[in-house]
Amino acid sequence: MIGIVLCLALTAVIPLLGQTAQEKEAEAFRQKLLGALATSDRHGVARMVRYRLVVDAGGMAVPIVDQATLLKLWDVAFPPEVRCLIEQSAVPRVGSVPAKYAIRVDAGGMFIGDGRIRVDRGADGLKITRIILPPGYGASLAGKPRRVIFRWGKGQIVYAGRLSADNVDVYLVNVRKGELLNALRRVSVEQGALRIVQQSGNRTLAPTGPGASDAQRQWAGPVPETGEYRVEVVRRGAYCDPAVNYQLQISVE
Repeated sequence: MIGIVLCLALTAVIPLLGQTAQEKEAEAFRQKLLGALATSDRHGVARMVRYRLVVDAGGMAVPIVDQATLLKLWDVAFPPEVRCLIEQSAVPRVGSVPAKYAIRVDAGGMFIGDGRIRVDRGADGLKITRIILPPGYGASLAGKPRRVIFRWGKGQIVYAGRLSADNVDVYLVNVRKGELLNALRRVSVEQGALRIVQQSGNRTLAPTGPGASDAQRQWAGPVPETGEYRVEVVRRGAYCDPAVNYQLQISVE
């Protein structure tokens, strides 16, 4: 009886500890790739690609012939949606919570992210050779700064926005010294934060007026100098969490 129990226990433990050498190599590659993406090390990612890389963008093949081309077309090859495919993938393991996408390891390499990213093994190790972009790719890319223009130099405007990945929405507003700049963000504190940055000197300002105690949601106060200021809405949360909708009210008086 004891022997049967021991045998069953070993059967349960061995799959957890018994990753193959290829599976360990696959997970090490994924972790290294994620680390480079998380730190914006584009050159590091480029060294993990075998050229010519082919990117399938909705049925249109985009050839990436070398590292220079990849860096130039970075947002095409590695939009946020591709990083999330990698982040939400893992080699299946008995006893572990399944990842959203199962990594399929074979003799020639592996597939990541529902088969959309192919990594091949060669004399130089594992390298990415093909990427099929998911539907809606590019929707999570950061937008360009928006310039706030009041009809009479002062007034109030309300904007609606949507934040995803690690993006920051930027609104540019010109304010004269001593004028009151007010910004009110309508979204939960857990999902976003607000900050005001003086463009000259790139200095983040602390609020001094009403709402100073709730600076994550509201900023109000006189500006120290005449010039351009950035009203920034910063997303909080994990990179692949759902996008956050917000409203932003900006006024100068």
